Amino acid sequence: MQIVRGKKLEKASDGEFQQLVEASSRVVVDVGTGDARASYRIAKENPSWLVVGVDPAWQRMTQTSIRSRRKPAKGGVPNLLLVNSSVENAPDELLGAADELLVLMPWGKLLHGLVRGDEDIWSGLRSVAKPNAPLTATVGTSIWREPVPRDIQGLPELTRPYVDEVLSAKALACGWKVTDFQLTRAEEAAAVSSSWARRLDAASTEVIATLTAVAAGADAEGPAEAGQ
Repeated sequence: MQIVRGKKLEKASDGEFQQLVEASSRVVVDVGTGDARASYRIAKENPSWLVVGVDPAWQRMTQTSIRSRRKPAKGGVPNLLLVNSSVENAPDELLGAADELLVLMPWGKLLHGLVRGDEDIWSGLRSVAKPNAPLTATVGTSIWREPVPRDIQGLPELTRPYVDEVLSAKALACGWKVTDFQLTRAEEAAAVSSSWARRLDAASTEVIATLTAVAAGADAEGPAEAGQ
């Protein structure tokens, strides 16, 4: 496991991750954490949790890593671990470790794989999750509005019919039962008492697609429940 420590990328010591897990009450994995600021806020607000930010672009996480390694009185959060990895190639230590997974406003391969239902992404998420672990994924729907970015062109839009008729079955084949799909304005999402929602700009007119799922076996069934 490659860990971001300040401005450096280092190999985790033997047993380091397991010790952190044993000292925590919950393991939350933020996949595609980007600059890791959302992971930092979650860790700071929940000191008994171990929050693991995962991203293949480790340089983006260095500033948050520097901040997290300060003394607690100066903003340090010892319960934050930043891992250099993609979810489809997660290190062995993360396999089956997550009590909860977050995929918040992803981009690039993670976004495409999440929306299309690509097996490598959804199976990667499942490999990290404990049985019955919840998954929350959020995507800003403005990416499908004109002018559509070039790398989004051709990507199916997250809508209820698409989730019910296409994505739920693909997720289920990878061990995830989709439990809900909602469209929420950013100001409403930001009012939710959870750190990930504050990643959004409350003044934005953005509409957020929120998909929730639970890690399940191959015998799980059913599309997303009725919602917006």
